[in-house]
Amino acid sequence: MENAKQRTLLFLIADTGAGHRSAANAIHTALKLLSQEEQEAWQGSLHAGSYNNEFTIPTPSSGQTLTPVQEKVSPTTYRIEIVDVFEEYSRFPLREAVKLYGPTIRYNPKLFGEVFHISNREETVATMNTLATPLIHNGLLRLFTSVQPDVIISIHPLINRAAIKAIRTLDLPIPFITVVTDMVSIHHSWYEPGADGYIVPTEDAKRLYLKRGLDPKKVHVIGMPIDPKFTRPIGSKEELRERFHLRQDLPVVLLVGGGDGAGGLQAAVRAISQARLPVQILVVTGRNRRLYAHLQRTRASLHVPATIFGFVQNMPELMHAADVIITKAGPGTISEALSCHLPIILSGYVPGQEEGNVSYVVNNNVGTMAHDSLELVDALRRLIKPGSPELRQQVANAQRICRPYASFEIAQCILSYLPKPEEASIWQSARWRRRQQMMSGRLHSAIRLRRFRRSLPRPLLNSPLMRRLSHLRIQGLSNRRTS
Repeated sequence: MENAKQRTLLFLIADTGAGHRSAANAIHTALKLLSQEEQEAWQGSLHAGSYNNEFTIPTPSSGQTLTPVQEKVSPTTYRIEIVDVFEEYSRFPLREAVKLYGPTIRYNPKLFGEVFHISNREETVATMNTLATPLIHNGLLRLFTSVQPDVIISIHPLINRAAIKAIRTLDLPIPFITVVTDMVSIHHSWYEPGADGYIVPTEDAKRLYLKRGLDPKKVHVIGMPIDPKFTRPIGSKEELRERFHLRQDLPVVLLVGGGDGAGGLQAAVRAISQARLPVQILVVTGRNRRLYAHLQRTRASLHVPATIFGFVQNMPELMHAADVIITKAGPGTISEALSCHLPIILSGYVPGQEEGNVSYVVNNNVGTMAHDSLELVDALRRLIKPGSPELRQQVANAQRICRPYASFEIAQCILSYLPKPEEASIWQSARWRRRQQMMSGRLHSAIRLRRFRRSLPRPLLNSPLMRRLSHLRIQGLSNRRTS
């Protein structure tokens, strides 16, 4: 019995907000589940004494498949790496500049929106990349040559041009795929020419792609990658409410602020309480520990029953237990809510990149935008009214446009770009060996250093000593360049 080939998939992300890593993790989970299903089907065929032709290998001479009594191979296995490229492979000041995203959208979202719109054109993107690429190019070369991916997937717009340039520097035909995680307001840098495939979540995103004059054969409208947990069977609304100790006779309102607990959660809770609406609320504060502690302290003084959560892993259950969700216009949460057929009240959005999400929710009549507390309370009052036609219509529309299985379809699309099972990896080819000989000794040293670092325990890697050594090494390289 021949062993399965292993293929390596490299996901490029940046932790600017929680959405990019969440999307990568969702696709990663889908890939694991698909691989597990293939393995189980193959094992079952062995025990049954039959084989699925999907796992047969071609006869080298005739090109025809072998008969079941001849040699068989097990399904391909996948090694998956998810890397924050700016944090791990870029240099100052690029690494520090990327970290400004979180504080900017939290404390000065208007400024972020202005930067988004100013930079959302070809000339500005080209200038930004001219400045940024030298600060990450060698790092990407080290990453690619040490991981040796069979396919590279970008889930961040600012990575694309530098990554494509690094692949061209290596002169290797490594498929490069962009998975767009914005729904409508797609920044110019998402659609960098030179990628082999572009996976987008909506028809609006596809229209912007085609407007750029890019190859229509390379774009795939699949949906937003959300956790495969949203496709699993869950108990009835009554069972879930019993599990969360909720009353069966009161509508349930779920308030979510994203992974960082932003989006005006505190103001929304206060507005619902002061209006004394006949509801019970579930509040998810995410990683915002200060807000969690404050709401726990003041929960007894609220005029509505409230349950407060921090960061949760059971969002599907919470959404299915609820009747309405109040959230900021993050694409991930919107897509998750739609998969649970949950009407949406938007309480805020990040200017620029999330503006189109508001239009998407409103134009598809799956929710409303509340610009202030008065509008929020009014929208909620209409939805919780017994027999509300507005709620019924929004539930039906959400059911119509949701794409709960998008992560599986994205995973399958990515796998279609891999070399065929019988083909050797490009990293085993003479072409790569020739390129390897042309690489500098410094790059070889960096690759060996990375492999050595990966073998060390994580506590040691994060120790002050290792950070100091890394700083001295970078300082030494900088001094050599200027000498």
